[in-house]
This record gives sequence, C-alpha cells and structure tokens, in this order.
Amino acid sequence: MDYGIAAFISFDLVKRLVMFFFSLQAMHRRPFFLIFLLIVWLSAADPQHEAPPSQAPTVPDRWKLHGRPFNVVDYGAAGDGRRYDTKAIQAAVDACTAAGGGRVVLPSPGRYLTGTIFLRSGVFLVVEKGARLLGSPSQLKYPRDQRRWYVVLAERATDVGITGGGVIDGQGEKFVERYDERKNVMVSWNATGSCWGDECRPRLVGFVDCRNIRVWDVRLTQPAYW
Repeated sequence: MDYGIAAFISFDLVKRLVMFFFSLQAMHRRPFFLIFLLIVWLSAADPQHEAPPSQAPTVPDRWKLHGRPFNVVDYGAAGDGRRYDTKAIQAAVDACTAAGGGRVVLPSPGRYLTGTIFLRSGVFLVVEKGARLLGSPSQLKYPRDQRRWYVVLAERATDVGITGGGVIDGQGEKFVERYDERKNVMVSWNATGSCWGDECRPRLVGFVDCRNIRVWDVRLTQPAYW
C-alpha cells in the first residue's frame, strides 16, 4: 500500500470519528467516549513501522571474504589423503599472513591429511565443497610442546575463520588404540609422553583468545576429543 494514501485514509477516519464523538457528547453517554478512544488508538497505527522488502537486512560486508586466494596446491599439497600436507598448508597460511590476510584455499576434489594447522590474524581457511581436511590419527604429528592438541588452531588472532562448504574430519575412530573391557570405554595410549591422559587426542578446531571469529558453511565431524 502507498504510505501517502494510507495516511490520508487514516486522517479522514479520525476526522469522522471526532465529529461522531461531539455528537455523542450532547447525549452524555460516557461508554461511547471510551469506545471512541479505543477506536482512535487502533487507527493511529503507523504503516511505516514495517519496512518495505527493499530495506530488509543483508549480510554485513565484513562477513564477505576479501583478499587474494592462496591455493595450498601451489605450496606443494598433494591432496591424496596419504601424504601429509601439513607443511604445504601452513606455508600457504604464513604467506597469506605476510600478504596482509586473505583466503587459504583447499581446492576440490582433495583429501588433505594434516597435523596441526595454525591460523593467523586475517586468514580464512576455505575448505571447498568436495574437499576434506583430515586430521592425522598419529599422535606423533601433533606438537609435543603443547599439552592440548587441535587439527586447526588459532591463538590470539583477529578476523579469522573457516568456511567453504567442505569437511574437516578429525578421524576420531582411527585414533582409538585399544578397548578397555573393565571400563567398557575406548582409551588411547600416551605415545608421546607430552600430553595428559585422555587429552592425548586432538580436538577438531580451537580459537583461543581470539576476536571476530566467523565459522560458517563447513561441516565438522569425527573429533577425536572434545
């Protein structure tokens, strides 16, 4: 409805009601006065309170990906699910950081086997649809100087995130070493001696002391630990 027409109709209605009110005053009928006030209140609703569809909220520009892409294949990633791509992916992240930020892309198709990847400020990890980032099932592929492990970790970073439509797979089932019948639970061995008990398994994704984190359109599955 045109808001100018609506305003005219509303004004005309109020004018007619006012005339009706004064005609009732001569009859000294108080109930009609109360009904009149209710009608005026209901008719005073402003049609402009509802924004037209053209003014509907949109995704903020800060959520859109900016900066040039850094393809991990250009840094030596094999993407075959057998050879480790940790160094290649980390090299792409570091190059992206040195360039002032951007996107580190794991192209599809591909299965990228890795130990811990350290994200930096201004870097978005883009796992494309059809690509899979595989966390290593070997404890030896995670940092021995850290007591808590992650497949993807960002610490004290700003404007960092993950997206792309693909999958980050912790391969948690492969990380199980043996079955303890007494506890009726699965447990893992402390092969490296650098972790504590059940924490000798990597979490999937971690953001520690970070700001402006954005994670969307990515599937996280099979964490070895929570």
